[in-house]
Parts: sequence; C-alpha cells; structure tokens
Amino acid sequence: MEKALENLTKDANEKLERYAEMRRQIAAMRSTAQSADGNVTVTVAPGGAITDINLSERALRQGAAQLSATLMSTIAAASADVSRRMAAAVAPLAPAGMDVEALVNSRLPAPPRDDLGGRR
Repeated sequence: MEKALENLTKDANEKLERYAEMRRQIAAMRSTAQSADGNVTVTVAPGGAITDINLSERALRQGAAQLSATLMSTIAAASADVSRRMAAAVAPLAPAGMDVEALVNSRLPAPPRDDLGGRR
C-alpha cells in the first residue's frame, strides 16, 4: 500500500512538472504571419493578443479597405498558427482519446483566399 501511494505521488509530481513546462512553453509562444504581398507582418500570442504589427510604406499607400482586409487576414493566419501550436503543446497532457488538435482545427475559421502569405 505504501509503495502504491509512493508511485501515485511520483506520477502526480511528474504530471505537475509536465504541466508547468507546458504552461511556460505556451506563455512564450508567438506566431508571425506575413501577407502575400509582404507588406504586412503581424505577431500574435496565445489567446489572440497581437504583440507586433509591421506595415511597409507600400501597405500604407493601399486604400483603407484593402489595408483593413490585409491586416485581418494576416492576423487570422497568425492566430490560427499559434492556436495549432498551443494544441500540439497541450495534446500530450490531454485525456486519452481526446484529439486536441482536431478540436482546435474544427473551430478555426477558414482563412480568406485573397491575401494569405507566408507564416512564421
């Protein structure tokens, strides 16, 4: 009985350490996406927090509607990427049989077709 309790304690401590490491990884995650034309670059943290936006001079010469659309699609691409990366980090700690990545992917909106470029 004492050995079983010792094993349970050891297992719980290992899981807590893996959980703490996962939290550190997620806190440090960032995803950067660039528009297809290279004029807009956006960096997003987990939860969708935008941490950086870079606009080229050419981006600033676009009309307001085009710049807005480019920003939105680039933000969406970076957000989707960081969400997928978070899901991959969480997956090893999820209950058996739970496909965290598929769950996240099913909830992500389809990216707009017109202005998605490179990511990261």
